[in-house]
Amino acid sequence: MAPTGTPAGAAVSRAALMHSSPLAIITLRRELAARYERVNRLWHAARNAYRRLHDAPVQDLLALRDAAQRLDQLDRGRAALLRDLKALAD
Repeated sequence: MAPTGTPAGAAVSRAALMHSSPLAIITLRRELAARYERVNRLWHAARNAYRRLHDAPVQDLLALRDAAQRLDQLDRGRAALLRDLKALAD
């Protein structure tokens, strides 16, 4: 979460974009794309960790729960960043 209490990739309003320079919009898109790539890699690693824990012969329920929470957090963050990237593409 950002200091304001919104997700790191909080949606940018159209009014704010209308007053931004084209270079600022391109820069913002690149930054969001880089963040999305990073979060996507983290999500894949978390998903693999969860699968390994789930498929283990003896399951560590606390580790499994923590992995599921991490996966959920990353999934929500990834979805927010993707929404922001789509909004900027319009």
